Amino acid sequence: MQSFQNILRTFVKSYGLESGVSLNALRNKWTDIVGRPVSSHTCPDMIKGNVLTVIVDTPQWMHHLSFFKEEIISRLSQYNVAEVRFRIGRLPEETKDVQKGGNAALSEDDTRYIENTLMGLKDEELREKFRTLIAHGLTKGKK
Repeated sequence: MQSFQNILRTFVKSYGLESGVSLNALRNKWTDIVGRPVSSHTCPDMIKGNVLTVIVDTPQWMHHLSFFKEEIISRLSQYNVAEVRFRIGRLPEETKDVQKGGNAALSEDDTRYIENTLMGLKDEELREKFRTLIAHGLTKGKK
């Protein structure tokens, strides 16, 4: 009999959800990876292949980060990231959206993660069930 972890790993791989899982893990550890000053001006946005796109809030920070790009890439190797691209953008803020079945609000970052993770699923019913499941996991313990 297979363990739940093996079944879940097979499911994630079969539906091409690996980058969403990696992105979520990376977002959860972002401050530990790059430090508080950098994390307060940046946010991992998406992973495509082994390229991470990071949102940066100002051109000055984007310029500053270009000097540390190789160091950041080396810290991200455990997440299968070989390249980092920076883009100017607005950092996610907490939203007032409340997911069905829960009282905690999802951030824009959480919502984007859910949609990026599920975009490969064609079955709408399955996608909605996973949306609810992931939202519950992301909001569990939030106040």
